[in-house]
Amino acid sequence: MAKNAYINELLSNGFDTAVVKAEPADIVATKDGETWYFEIKMTSRTDTYFGAATLTEWEQAFKTPDRYFFVVAIKKDDDTFEFKKYTPHEFIKNSTIPPFKIYFNLDLKGNKKTKRNKKKPAIALTEDNFNRMNALFKEMKEEAVS
Repeated sequence: MAKNAYINELLSNGFDTAVVKAEPADIVATKDGETWYFEIKMTSRTDTYFGAATLTEWEQAFKTPDRYFFVVAIKKDDDTFEFKKYTPHEFIKNSTIPPFKIYFNLDLKGNKKTKRNKKKPAIALTEDNFNRMNALFKEMKEEAVS
């Protein structure tokens, strides 16, 4: 609902096209021959909001900082939205990197071997990958403290 509402907002504000995409942002729009990116984060909270943005989203934000926006869609009681738009420069001020997470997918019935979804941008966990991630996080954390 929030993505469709924001597409309508963009089209009513002079954008030529606006479509929902999976990446590098939720909505990719065009205006005067330029491509714009909008990452939609939805909440019904009005005081504070805790959420996450992926590396893929931030990668595009840093590539096109003048045409990338993080948009918080605040859902109202009447199912409409209030939109708050942030540039990457504004959004980064409220962003942190937690310790990395490692996801798993188990078949608890033991009927079949679970498969990693190859369409998702994830990599298999190996001890070497773990050691590299862990070392990088520790290095970044030490730099942040000093």
